[in-house]
Amino acid sequence: MFDSLTPLLPLVLPFLLVLFRVLGIFAFVPFFNNSSIPMNVKVLLSLAITFCLWNVVPATDLHALPDSLVSIVTAIIGEMSVGLLIGMMVGAAFAGIQLGAHLISQQMGLSMATLYDPSFEDQSTVIEQIAFWLALVTFLAMGGHRQIVEALVYSFRVVPLGSGGIGPDALMAAALGSLQAAFHASTRVAMPALVAFFIATLTGGLLSRTMPQMNLMSFGITINLIVGFIMIMVGLTGWAIVSQSVFQNLFDAIARFFGG
Repeated sequence: MFDSLTPLLPLVLPFLLVLFRVLGIFAFVPFFNNSSIPMNVKVLLSLAITFCLWNVVPATDLHALPDSLVSIVTAIIGEMSVGLLIGMMVGAAFAGIQLGAHLISQQMGLSMATLYDPSFEDQSTVIEQIAFWLALVTFLAMGGHRQIVEALVYSFRVVPLGSGGIGPDALMAAALGSLQAAFHASTRVAMPALVAFFIATLTGGLLSRTMPQMNLMSFGITINLIVGFIMIMVGLTGWAIVSQSVFQNLFDAIARFFGG
């Protein structure tokens, strides 16, 4: 009864490998791995993307595909490492922006006022969440989700199907580059506010020396709050510009790596 399906058997393994590469994107890349997206929607969307990519994947020699259980498991892990690489680069960009916002929250004295974010199952300050959602809007407005899918398409040229995935050297280089990009993004987000806090603290210290009767502790906390809120209101546009620059550099790095 199943004899008519025999010619389709050589196509099952390539389809599964493409599927696991797509699942790596949904497992590691921010926005795609958001827990607020139902799991059945992720599975159906990954199957739909797999059907689309399966037709454009470069032809693979069937003899080069894994033929044992151990090699198949190794190939699946390698396919998911592509998603790990892209997710590491994208996640570092978001983490850098959030880190800069966290530094501002810490200087304002709001680092202990955290809220639970059910989307990422973690706690963060309100200012961090504002910075994240602003960065996410910028990411989507720049077509970041399309860039990720496009990188996935071009990844089959650099990392052929069943070749074992991204090597450890490339992953280490991507990790170091991501940390550098995250530090650069956090510095650009937080530096104007940190300079303003430094000037406010220095001014408060000078006032305390000229007027010893003034309570510097209560005065300094109030000044930091006022300065922090002013810098946030003024700097929201700057955060969007920084996010746009960070994501543009991210897209260029992914294009250079995958040859897109």
